[in-house]
Amino acid sequence: MNLSEDCLKGLEVLADEKIVPNEAFRALIDCCFDVVLKHETESALFENSSLKNVDVIALKQTYSAFIIFILETMKSNIDNSVITHTLEDHKLSSNRIQVIIQYFNQNRIAIRKVLSITNFHYPHIIDVNWRLDYFMKSNSIEKVNTPVYLINLTTEKEEGEKGEVEFACTLDQLQDLVFKLRDAQKQIERSSIKS
Repeated sequence: MNLSEDCLKGLEVLADEKIVPNEAFRALIDCCFDVVLKHETESALFENSSLKNVDVIALKQTYSAFIIFILETMKSNIDNSVITHTLEDHKLSSNRIQVIIQYFNQNRIAIRKVLSITNFHYPHIIDVNWRLDYFMKSNSIEKVNTPVYLINLTTEKEEGEKGEVEFACTLDQLQDLVFKLRDAQKQIERSSIKS
């Protein structure tokens, strides 16, 4: 798991019971999971009476570090043994680790669901329609004799919402588009072979 130095320092501050007492620890962990699950906003962190006695800078540092830890852990769907090992490496007590593991066990599916919804995805192309028009004349030029392709892409977003993308292009532009799509396909194939 790749965590920044700031995140690791924040986890070590979270381990220090003098800076973050047990009551504040539970309130902080609860608040972090509520924010990730979108049950609360960050303002709940500063409104919580259990966290009033914690230094504001330490509170912000541990909050941001633990939010990053939750998101990185759930993004990679890391199991409890790796979570435990990582937290032990950063000096968290076994009692605190058990509390964190308990929260992960209770909220793992819900967090993964929230992450899947909040990811940014381009719409997927689900259908293509095209039409060839042939322009013989224009208002300013007597003879044009140019083919124009009208392309209509039907797309679908993550939520199932459908949309359309329409554009017109010449034969050269269409050939360029097809060439670039084939090149992208070859790049993807090369990447999958290397992995």
